[in-house]
Amino acid sequence: MNILIIGTFENESFASHISENLYNMEHNVTEFDIMPYRINFTSKFFYRLNQILEKTKSFYYTLRNNNNRSQEILHIIQNKGIELILVTHDFLFPSEIEFLKKSSKLNIAMWFPDHIANFGKAYFMNSRYDFLFFKDPYIVMTLSKVLKSKIYYLPECFNEFKHRSVTTMIDDKYICDITTAGNFHSWRVAFFDHLKEFDIKFWGSPPPFWMPEKALQKFYQGRSVFNSDKAQAFLGSKIVLNNLHFAEVLSLNVRTFEAAGIGAFQLVDWRPEIDHLFIDGKEIITYKNIHDLKIKIKYWLVNPDKRQEIANAGKLRAFKEHTYKHRLDLLIKTIEGKREGFKMPDYSNSNLPNA
Repeated sequence: MNILIIGTFENESFASHISENLYNMEHNVTEFDIMPYRINFTSKFFYRLNQILEKTKSFYYTLRNNNNRSQEILHIIQNKGIELILVTHDFLFPSEIEFLKKSSKLNIAMWFPDHIANFGKAYFMNSRYDFLFFKDPYIVMTLSKVLKSKIYYLPECFNEFKHRSVTTMIDDKYICDITTAGNFHSWRVAFFDHLKEFDIKFWGSPPPFWMPEKALQKFYQGRSVFNSDKAQAFLGSKIVLNNLHFAEVLSLNVRTFEAAGIGAFQLVDWRPEIDHLFIDGKEIITYKNIHDLKIKIKYWLVNPDKRQEIANAGKLRAFKEHTYKHRLDLLIKTIEGKREGFKMPDYSNSNLPNA
């Protein structure tokens, strides 16, 4: 199939993982970078700034729209024989989706990889997408009652070509009791304030300037980790501590699948969806609160053989069911009418709002 991927294609981006795996699945892939002038510092600066400042975000998108983005995409569609458009975040305006639908008659799908706190302007709610895929059953249940697009559940996953177990000796700089990777956002700052007694290495973006607890900065390693570095960091730690954002209502983040695929032992926040993706206690270990977490950290730090058994089982499950190949094959079959997304448990009798 000739597939157009619309997104950003920096190191370990969602779109780049999708593109690489579709290529390895022998599809013809064309990439449309929503920030084409990547070598231009000013353009990159404003793109990054728009993630923080909503006014800048609106200004940036207005500028891009004036550059005739819709026409650029249509030109690619016509010249490459595109059969499917896959948007990898909420990148397009409703007017752009409408233009592409009228001009091409193609199926347009969006696979949104974030939790509800990152909906932002939520342009997709007023766009005529044919298919929408979300990682959280809560999002699927809620939006399906209002939106006209076909909406399906599709959990996150890991890239087996990038997140590989390392066969070389782990570098000493990665050795520690506990590690995590991501953004030092306010929820994570509050969370790790309870764990200052442990040996922790944090890989990711710098702590924010406003962070009140300076003691937490001792965890920060000064940079993010990607690909083989991420594998080294996860395997160099006894425990990958994966504290989910509170906006992950029922879902798991991408780190859950990456750590499992790499073959690391992890402790992750319990979510109702965990038992439909991993076997808690055999393939992954969950915790329900800080007290429970501290007890489990102390237990698992001194039980290396049991940690390895859990990590091995989690890795087998990840490769068996949770790669990008699995997800993309399901996405395409759903669009073709052969499947209906990832099987979602029935939460209708739960106490969740709007369930």
